[in-house]
Parts: sequence; structure tokens; C-alpha cells
Amino acid sequence: MFNLFNALEKTILRYFFLLFICLLGFPTNAYAYLDPGSGNALVYLFISLLGTFIYFAKNIVYKIIGKIRGEKHVNVMLSKEHENIVIFSEGKSYWFTFKPIVEAFIEKQVPFSYITIDINDPALTIDNPYMASKYLGDGSSAFAKAANKRAKLMLATTPNIGSENFPMPRPKHVECLAHIFHSVGDIATYQKGSLDYYDTALMVGDYMEESIRTLEKVRNLPAKECISLGLPYLDVLTKKVEKKDGQSEPPTILVAPAWGEKGCFSLCGTEFVHDIAKAKYNIIIRPHPHSWKVEQDFIASLQEELRIYENIRFDDNPDGTDSLKQADLLISDKSGVRFDFALLYERPVITIDAPLRNIEQYEYADIRKCWEDSVAHELGAVIIPNQDFDILPSIEKALSMPTSQFQKFKEKYIMNFGTSGKAIAEWAIEKTKQIQ
Repeated sequence: MFNLFNALEKTILRYFFLLFICLLGFPTNAYAYLDPGSGNALVYLFISLLGTFIYFAKNIVYKIIGKIRGEKHVNVMLSKEHENIVIFSEGKSYWFTFKPIVEAFIEKQVPFSYITIDINDPALTIDNPYMASKYLGDGSSAFAKAANKRAKLMLATTPNIGSENFPMPRPKHVECLAHIFHSVGDIATYQKGSLDYYDTALMVGDYMEESIRTLEKVRNLPAKECISLGLPYLDVLTKKVEKKDGQSEPPTILVAPAWGEKGCFSLCGTEFVHDIAKAKYNIIIRPHPHSWKVEQDFIASLQEELRIYENIRFDDNPDGTDSLKQADLLISDKSGVRFDFALLYERPVITIDAPLRNIEQYEYADIRKCWEDSVAHELGAVIIPNQDFDILPSIEKALSMPTSQFQKFKEKYIMNFGTSGKAIAEWAIEKTKQIQ
């Protein structure tokens, strides 16, 4: 039956393609009137169909290229086994989270499905018989399709599945819904109800369990399975990181603020940058990528203000790898880049303490503490923002921190560092065996 549906789908697509070409190649006048509502609906339908066509055309191109390159694949028939494990992705932004897991399943020759609501998801370019990938479309209809999926196990990074007002209900035909985290941190800054409908939390480290159990008690929820398996995207970044030997002379300070009101420039002004520049440190200022779009006037004025210093440069590259590699120290607010920098490059971080706004919409309202705040001092100084603080003593102290400090942090909090994808895949395989 499964193969029959595949054949039927291919046949329908062939006819759709022919119809599409005919409509474009042989236009005729249509003496008809369309009200604005119907017109919008048809435009939306056309865009959706065009997106689907592009996706399938792209897959054909990749297959042709693969054959030209001589790539070979194991000839395994698609079967119901692909529905034992399903990965649900919201798109390419989460590809580094799923990539190590996908590679582990393929290496172990375990059939699985990958569904996504992003036509540009890199997973759709993988041609492997153990992986049945599918683009669901976008919008609420795509979430509905994902919710109707049948599986023993669904892996997802999407918080709030099943929550009120979220477009995707908890999948009725999924035996175990497991959440994979995509950043270092606790769930205090997640929106309320983020994991309430999950059966399993695949935690970054044991430190997360206390918050999860607290919320279960507050809301009288059944206890979910909590197991520490690490953070898959660090598997990918670890392979990409090139650490420099020793400290630069003079040291290079990377200032990486969040955008908007929670950014360190909004919190405490720019005087501290002048102080660092006058102390002859090299400075890289890397505004948040979103700032280059929505805070252009502010960035322009900041560049004009600091152009008097030859030891300051701005980084607008979407990929921040080069700046992170060059930096001997990072100054940021509560951005998650702090932990990536400390874990991957094993160098210190100074945190500008930004207060959490509108806390009632976050899990913090019920947990009443934030793990990130409690451990920030282990990476370097934590500074309460004001207009008159002196950052130079904190920089000098942080630059003297030994590498072993960050290695201990990694060992203490992050499970399976660099091998998390394999660990999650192995857990998933065993989990599906337990589910009848």
C-alpha cells in the first residue's frame, strides 16, 4: 500500500507538471470576474503549488548531480519502518540541531522520516533510502499535517506543541513526543506551557531537570521522561571551530549585543567601549544580525561615534565564526552566544546583566529562577548596567582565567559534548523497540 501511494503521488505530479506547462505556454482570454477575496486565495494557491513544484524539481536536479558524481545509495525499499521515527523541523534554522541525528540514523541504517515546513530546509536535498523526507508546505495547514502524522516516536525542537493558541496540536497518533533543545540554557526563558504536552525531554544536562519537575508540580502534570543526552548543534560547531594558539597582543575584545532594548548598548550606553578603546585593546563590534535590518540609524550613529578609533571595527558578516575565532574575550548581555563562545573556544565572557521583561509570559514566572543567571559568573564577570561602571578591571581579571575553567564548565553541564547526535539516535532506536 505504501508503494502504491508513492506511485500515485508521482503520477499526479507528472500530470500537474504537464498542466502547468500547458497553462503557461497556451494562454487564453478568460471573460470572468474575481472578487478580491477569491483573487487572494488563488494567488496563495498558485504560490503554494509553485513552491511544491520547485521543491520536486530541486530534488530531481540533486539526484541527477548525484548520479553524475557517481554517488551510490543502498537499495532499500521505503516501508512502514520509516514511520517508526519521525523528525519534525520548522526549517533550516534548526538544521544543525538535526544534522548529527540524521547522520547517525543513516550510518546505523535505521529508516526514519523527516518532515519540514521550510522548502529551503537542507534536509530535503539528502537522497538516501533510509531517509523519507517531505515538505509539508507552510502555515497552519502544514502544522495540521504534522499533527496528523503517525509514528512511534516524534523528535522536535518546537516548544509549545499542544499549547493553547499554538497552531500545532499534540499529535494524536504519536506514541512518544520528545523535545530536543537547540541552545544552552534552562527553560525559564521559554514561553509558558512550552513542554507541557511532551512525553520526553532530551535535556542538555542534568541541571535542567529541576525546572521541569517544578513546572510539573505547579501544573499537576504527569511526570515526563527526562534524560540528559546533550546538544546536537555543538557536534557540528565543534568540527568547524579553529582555536587560535595563545592570546593576541594586544588582546581582542568582541562586543556582541542583542538587538533592541535588551542589548547592552541600550542598557548602559557606549562609554564602556570608549574606555576599552583608550586602553589600547583591539575591539570587534558585532551587532545582532537583526539590528542591521531594524536598527540601521542606531548602527550608523554608533559607527560615526567610534570612527575616531583605529582599533575598532564592525562585523556585519552573517557568519560570526571569524570574529569568534579572533576574540580573546566576549562582552555580551544575555545572548546565548555567551555559552557557545565559552564552550567552543574556551575563552572568558563578561555578561552585562539585562533584566528579563514581561516575565509573566515565560516559564520563569513559575520557576522563579534562571539557570543562565546562576552560572554566568563561572564564565567571567557579571556587571550590573549603569552609566558609570568601570569595565577595565573585569577585563583584566577575565583574561587571566585558565582554559581549564571552561573545560570544567563543559564537563559539568553538557552531556555527550561532540557526540550528542549519536547518543540521541541510539536512545531513539531503543525507545521505539520498547513501544509496541
